[in-house]
Amino acid sequence: MPWTRRRFVAQAAAATFLGLPAGFRRRSAYAAGPAGPRSPLRKIHLDDARAFGEVKHLFANDYPGMKLSLIEVDGQRALGADHGGMKVFWVYGGAGVVFLPEGYRTQEGGSQPLPAEYKTESIDPAFAGLLRRLKAGISSVSARAAGHVEAILNRWQGGVFHGDFAVELWNLEHIERPWADDERVEADLVALFGFYRNVGHSTKLAGGHEPIRPGDQLIACGGEEIAVRGRFRCLAVEKIDRKTSHISTARRLRYLVDTAGGCSFDFDPFRRLPLTWYLDSPGQRGDGVNFVNSHVVNVPSELSSTHFHPPKPKIGGLPQTEIYLVLDPRSCGLETKGRKASIRVFPDLRDLRRYEQHPLRPGDLVYIPPGVGHRGLDVFVNVLTIPGFKPHNEFYIDQDIRDRTGGEAPYNENGLARKNYERLEDLL
Repeated sequence: MPWTRRRFVAQAAAATFLGLPAGFRRRSAYAAGPAGPRSPLRKIHLDDARAFGEVKHLFANDYPGMKLSLIEVDGQRALGADHGGMKVFWVYGGAGVVFLPEGYRTQEGGSQPLPAEYKTESIDPAFAGLLRRLKAGISSVSARAAGHVEAILNRWQGGVFHGDFAVELWNLEHIERPWADDERVEADLVALFGFYRNVGHSTKLAGGHEPIRPGDQLIACGGEEIAVRGRFRCLAVEKIDRKTSHISTARRLRYLVDTAGGCSFDFDPFRRLPLTWYLDSPGQRGDGVNFVNSHVVNVPSELSSTHFHPPKPKIGGLPQTEIYLVLDPRSCGLETKGRKASIRVFPDLRDLRRYEQHPLRPGDLVYIPPGVGHRGLDVFVNVLTIPGFKPHNEFYIDQDIRDRTGGEAPYNENGLARKNYERLEDLL
């Protein structure tokens, strides 16, 4: 039995002896239920219009120039940007179809094949040469980087290259350089950053409707309209001063590569990124083209570390806020074996004895400002981040939770080795 579980059992037994409820905790170490007045967290259900209005107002104050909204489709409708900007829609309930015209290009691919009416474009000869050199030189790539390089090479099949490998480059960015012992291979790895936005496309040869489901993403820019029909609901963010998109109109989970990793015998890990961080080069600072990112994860508690994003990002740019948009795992056929979804929050990182735990259900929205420790537990969720998953901007605090509270506050033993900073106070 894990130490933390033994502690729970011992506390439950003591509570029973004293005539207290079995789940009793000292209030200084535990707070459950709705976020209290001192908590920066906001948790609502999207059926509550008044509560959503409050979160929308909070979002507008935190990020002027961006607009948060809800959209309900019942029948046929055209989705567009309300202010002529770039508007990103995430389906969270129901289902429908989207019309994608002949000539539509997308960087989806690399998992299951796109529909038959798509043709994957021929690989760029210069990019093909780079991939050949990387394949030949893979033995010189460091052990930590090799898996990400191999994931890129695995997209090269049958003389074509499938999909967007921004997530693999994001992972490389988090590994200490050099990534390869051979200087020529290292140069080729850096050169990948100059190719990835222009390769891996497929083109639609005939227009038609295609299914959209929870977790899928749509984007409309400027005066563009996207024809949809069905019965579904979306959460959306619009950046009003952005007129173009750097990615395609649709990103469907079923056409994206699963990067979950890890294993769990009674829970299906799942991690697919409709919109990840885009870098022009390794070590880039600031936010670049990024103003929102999305990754859809089914995260078991064993693989979830407590972490936070600092109020002042190390690479500059805007501070990172997370929005949990809770989905129904059944919409993707995922198994949870009866586990109950929740989020654990440390609202004041100077006092790790104080934490909150909130149950989650499909349709919930959780607004997590910068500087708030959090850990999703056994939850299927679209994690939306403003302005995105900034590199080197996630700090893991399970070790400090254990050490600073004497183990009184809950932590993940599997995350103790992930601590990636010297002093917590230096980041606040």
